[in-house]
Amino acid sequence: MAHGVGIGAFVYLRRIFEDLIEQAQKEALQGGQWADGDFEKKRMAEKIDSLKNFLPPFLVQNKDVYGILSKGVHDLSEQECLEYFEPVKVSILMILDQKRQEQEQKKRETEVRQAIGKISGKIR
Repeated sequence: MAHGVGIGAFVYLRRIFEDLIEQAQKEALQGGQWADGDFEKKRMAEKIDSLKNFLPPFLVQNKDVYGILSKGVHDLSEQECLEYFEPVKVSILMILDQKRQEQEQKKRETEVRQAIGKISGKIR
């Protein structure tokens, strides 16, 4: 974007979006709470719906972002991509921020749960 390459910027953001979906799929599979043999054949909106419990809420609520990114990669002009870049970028940043906050919350919960367990063991 900084060099006036709108379509290239959209490709970059789209890859980030796709990586988030791939990470969620791996998390779901590792937890043994999810299995979907037809996952690869699904359209992105269907993938998001099937992984909604493993994705940041903003991504699930704004799954149209992927459609915008795809349209930019395949159909929009450089100028259109440059024009639409900022709100799309901010949406990706918001999704990543929600993911980071969720990870920090899980870490704090684990630390507190372990500390409570130690205290409980000592005072019994």
